[in-house]
Amino acid sequence: MKNWIFPAAGLALAGSMVVHAQAPAVPPAKILDLETITIKPYQDGPYDKVASEYPGLSQKLKDPTHVVGMEALTGSPRALYISGFDSYEALQKSEEWLLGDSATDAKVDALDAREAMYISDVTHTLWHYRADLSNNIAGVDLPHSRYWEVIVFHMRSGRGDQFEELAKLHRDANLKIGQNIPWTAYEGLLSASEAYMVLIPMKSLKDADAGLMHKKDFGAALGDEGKLRMNKLSEDSVASIEDNLWMVNPEWSYVEKSWIDADPQYWAPEPAAKLAPKPGTGAGPKQKAPSVP
Repeated sequence: MKNWIFPAAGLALAGSMVVHAQAPAVPPAKILDLETITIKPYQDGPYDKVASEYPGLSQKLKDPTHVVGMEALTGSPRALYISGFDSYEALQKSEEWLLGDSATDAKVDALDAREAMYISDVTHTLWHYRADLSNNIAGVDLPHSRYWEVIVFHMRSGRGDQFEELAKLHRDANLKIGQNIPWTAYEGLLSASEAYMVLIPMKSLKDADAGLMHKKDFGAALGDEGKLRMNKLSEDSVASIEDNLWMVNPEWSYVEKSWIDADPQYWAPEPAAKLAPKPGTGAGPKQKAPSVP
């Protein structure tokens, strides 16, 4: 089992994200809905084409639920879709907003049927925000975060208190070396019991490079006693760790207007301008394309 103190299980957690210090605070959602889709091997391209059609449909339907879509850079080919809600009631309204609209259901079902050809599994998990285990939320700049590290800690039964101590040890050691790193912590609710998740958004992978640079400083800040305590807590309470790197895919995402306004070229790029015909040529009849041998 990997120990949390090493960069292999927390690239950005041992790094520097001071560049986010002036970013406006974005209140974390109280409830996160994570949909993870496992893509069949070598079907990434066909899946991408279908997945890119969902945001346009959501926009036409004025879907109230916004989604950030990401593709896995580590592990098996997967897509991750994250939606946030203020409460269970808000989640319910999201699920029921077009209940019984047969025309809309047919459009969504048609896309789902096309997508099903390229995927092997779909899972949903719900998570609850833990402000006490998070750090420097004011430093997060979500609209400009292009990569996310997502770490899921599967705990042994009844060992949640130990994770809380682990998180605080990690936070305190980083602060000692001047690394006030933004991360958001969530506790598993449904389909994710006895689990905690840490989300670390990054503007670029240079943040992960900084994590490697500060590995020794972080260990020194912990000290021998701190290292022993952290390793003991990990061995006694953590059953397994899933640590993956994800790249945001704007074509899979349906984000709030504030995100688009913050970076329109990324979230809603203007289509390439069509070349005007040369003067005097006119439109003319279309020529048959030559066959490819």
